[in-house]
Amino acid sequence: MIKGRMMKIITAAVVSLTCMASFTMNSAVAGGIKGAWTPTAVEGVLAYAKTDGTFLFDGFTADGYYVNKNGFWAPAYNILGTMIPARNSWLPANAVGDFEGLVPYMKGIQKKLTNDLHGFRVISVYSSHIALYSVDSSEKGREKTQRMALYKNPDFNGYTLQINTPLAGDEKEMTDDAGEWSSMAFYDYQVLRAWMYCISRCGDKPAEAIYSSWMDNNDYDLKVGEWTTVGDTLIKYVPSNGTGLYEIRASF
Repeated sequence: MIKGRMMKIITAAVVSLTCMASFTMNSAVAGGIKGAWTPTAVEGVLAYAKTDGTFLFDGFTADGYYVNKNGFWAPAYNILGTMIPARNSWLPANAVGDFEGLVPYMKGIQKKLTNDLHGFRVISVYSSHIALYSVDSSEKGREKTQRMALYKNPDFNGYTLQINTPLAGDEKEMTDDAGEWSSMAFYDYQVLRAWMYCISRCGDKPAEAIYSSWMDNNDYDLKVGEWTTVGDTLIKYVPSNGTGLYEIRASF
């Protein structure tokens, strides 16, 4: 039973293996743990053996990749049907340019949102930020309301995340009893995960921390006006009038 559950976890993380072509052991990153990659039972998914013979869990390898809490690494992550390659470095704001490199991923996610939510969620990519909108019909026509946005912040070469929408981190929220807003909240959270994976090597960790803070659990103990380390990311909560504001930058 445990083996079957673990295989499902691994398989869920596996996406297009074409990303493996860009994976080499020559891009060492200072501060990572020395060791060697080793294959797993799932093709394309690797584990990382440390020099003492044990395996790495929830940590960074010598060549900069993140091995998750289950001890596995996959070349990319399938989020809303879009393959987002695993990074081996944090993406600072001065390296993102005008977000052109993220457009293909946002287009793929938009296709899923349009198919599942029938046009009620729209992602727009601008030179300075990416925004997620809700779209509602009224007598004036279809009106857009910004629900979430990721802005470049040149002050510290990172980003500012603005949230004005519920987030639901569990698919169980999508049951009929949970109501329509919970379904939307699940998709909104998946968009947040995608954005974090585009800039961080361990995107689920900052996404979970922000979700937990915004939805009042705060399991990662994010503090007001103070940087908190989450994986390879520093996050600071900034008080605002009814809107969640999170500043995000590399932790190194």
